[in-house]
Amino acid sequence: MDFRVDVLLSFQRALWDEVTGNLRGVAVRPTSPVIEARFLYDTLPGGVEDEIVSEVETYVVADFNAPIDVRFRAVYSPRATARTLEAGEEWVYLRREPAATGRE
Repeated sequence: MDFRVDVLLSFQRALWDEVTGNLRGVAVRPTSPVIEARFLYDTLPGGVEDEIVSEVETYVVADFNAPIDVRFRAVYSPRATARTLEAGEEWVYLRREPAATGRE
């Protein structure tokens, strides 16, 4: 498999039991040997969120042989703002949110 697919599959497993109600989405940028991830929270991330991000990072790192460089971070993304990808990112998780029209 290629690096991108390996990263996406790793995240699928690493996120088990790590998704909380305030997590809006997780975006990753897999560029071998670097894996970057943004965890978008609709509340200000703190100790619990930082711990979750760290745990997911540990699970992902365990799936790869050295050298691998990971850069995971929790960011504040208020619900009133659009979830957007940065250059080279793709979604590995998105929670269901009402559309701008107000429909579920």
